[in-house]
Amino acid sequence: MAEGAPTSIKIYYEKGRLFRVIHVDGALGGLTPTRNIFVSLYSQRDPLPKVIEQRLSPDGALGEEIGREGKTGLFREMEIGLVLTSSVARELAKFLIEQAKLLDESEQNKASTSSGKSQ
Repeated sequence: MAEGAPTSIKIYYEKGRLFRVIHVDGALGGLTPTRNIFVSLYSQRDPLPKVIEQRLSPDGALGEEIGREGKTGLFREMEIGLVLTSSVARELAKFLIEQAKLLDESEQNKASTSSGKSQ
């Protein structure tokens, strides 16, 4: 590094106006024609019913469910799409693997600490 050159830099973070937190159950994607990686992150759940029919008591209170209409199977809601270069994908993969290892270690430490407590 050249003499007198800065040895550190401050990096400021700010949430964009569309920032949100999402739950991710999986990903789907592939390569783009422009040689990037596209990945869509999704959450999954049972499909919401279109109609539910319930009994009514004489006083008008809802009773047991007697019918349901809607889709069966699994519903995957695509939450967000990402376009990444190969180098960014590798950095993201490295970050996620490091965080998963930290989580695994903390869960092991928690388990060993709780099993070592006297009763």
